[in-house]
Amino acid sequence: MERNALETLRNKAQGSALMVQNRPYEYLIRAMLAGIYLGFATIFCLKTVNGMYMNEEPLAGFVAAILFGVALVMIVYGGAELFTGNTMYFAISTLRGYTSVKMTICVWTICFIGNALGGLFFALLMAPTGIIQELGMENWLFTLVEGKMNHTAIEIFFRAILCNWMVCMAIFLPKTLKNEFAQIFTLMLLVSVFFVSSFEHVIANLVSFSLVLVIPHPETITIGKAIHNLIPATIGNIIGGALFMGALYTWLNTKKSTDTKVTRLSTKRSM
Repeated sequence: MERNALETLRNKAQGSALMVQNRPYEYLIRAMLAGIYLGFATIFCLKTVNGMYMNEEPLAGFVAAILFGVALVMIVYGGAELFTGNTMYFAISTLRGYTSVKMTICVWTICFIGNALGGLFFALLMAPTGIIQELGMENWLFTLVEGKMNHTAIEIFFRAILCNWMVCMAIFLPKTLKNEFAQIFTLMLLVSVFFVSSFEHVIANLVSFSLVLVIPHPETITIGKAIHNLIPATIGNIIGGALFMGALYTWLNTKKSTDTKVTRLSTKRSM
């Protein structure tokens, strides 16, 4: 089952590489869609749990975490391109010789830019609605963003590794399941793990920071602090997706292939 999942993700990487080569503007738009979908999910969570947060209900964070999985469902099933998922796809594809390191870096760069542009576009569309502003200066989203901006770089880096390890698992594991309902449930459940755990997802952070920075916000939330978060979060997400998921599962299944060949050879000799 793992090997089938790896093949699916390898094909996904090759498809993305071909799109970047032949239809780069389409790829950029698909990357923008991922940022937009994360924006929709963020507002969904905000409007759902803000009342719970203001009333200091302990389950507010868990409810937001479960609901945030909607973002990845929209991205995976809506044909969008997410930077953090691509760190795993292209690690698998490049380590197996199907794509080059140069192409990997190219796709990652375009995808990251597209995700950021999509998040900013959504934030600019949201700003005139007044939906966030009407919740006041102590709403759930402002508190969430301020907390993320005030962690140390080391804390953000390791939280980002763990985050994309789990996010990529949320993409990888459903590929081993046949039932579509089970796939969606597993995906959303695993996304909730990273959310509840306060791990750092660079693209989700880009979107939430954009939503907050384009409207009146507390003085403790600044562009400088956003950059302070995004740099180590980007590096950590790459390591979590490319090394702890893509490279690890590629290596594990390479050994399986070798063991199978050795077993077959031993069987032939014994016969």
